[in-house]
Amino acid sequence: MRKKLKANFARVQAIIQAEEMWERVPPEARNFSPENLENLVKFAYFGGFIDMAQVQELLLLEKKEIRRRRAEWYEEVREKGCWLC
Repeated sequence: MRKKLKANFARVQAIIQAEEMWERVPPEARNFSPENLENLVKFAYFGGFIDMAQVQELLLLEKKEIRRRRAEWYEEVREKGCWLC
């Protein structure tokens, strides 16, 4: 599973780079970890670069878990902002 997550990290990184937004990603989030994968996916989702189906595919999570995380993400963005801000 870790190998698949690492491959998904590279996929979402390529998506962000194609949007010319990689420079907005903090240096500490540019190397693979499950947490950084989620942060990149969150950034790509809120940036409008990917949709919710891609979020689920990239994070390898069930729909129910994605809905829960999305609610957390919206709350976090309201409180802290995001890399796009």
